[in-house]
Amino acid sequence: MGAQLRVYRQKIKSAKTTKKITRAMELISASRIQKAQQRVAASNPYTSAVTRAVSAVASHSDIDHPLTRQVENPTKAAVVIFTSDRGLAGAFSSGALKEAEALSKRLTDQGMTVVYYLVGRKSVAYFKFRQRP
Repeated sequence: MGAQLRVYRQKIKSAKTTKKITRAMELISASRIQKAQQRVAASNPYTSAVTRAVSAVASHSDIDHPLTRQVENPTKAAVVIFTSDRGLAGAFSSGALKEAEALSKRLTDQGMTVVYYLVGRKSVAYFKFRQRP
């Protein structure tokens, strides 16, 4: 009976320790998200200036370049998939992969060849496991 009580106390202690570790991880991830959001907000003026400049050049240019004209009947489509490198991203990676699969199916049904560009270890592992390029 005493040994069993000790086991239960140890399990309770272990659960409390895990709770503390999880809480610390949540705080760290929250601060990282906040910093990332601040960096995105700080880059907004630069992004809009570059977008305006590129749009102005593209709309007022008589240069016939593949990047400045629209293809009439595209045969290839690029799908860029961003996933996490590690865990603790919740359903982010699986959701991104599910949406990418749905998009590639729609594009394939339209007769396009899909080219994947993978960012993050989770997406690379996903496609490697399925033996897809």
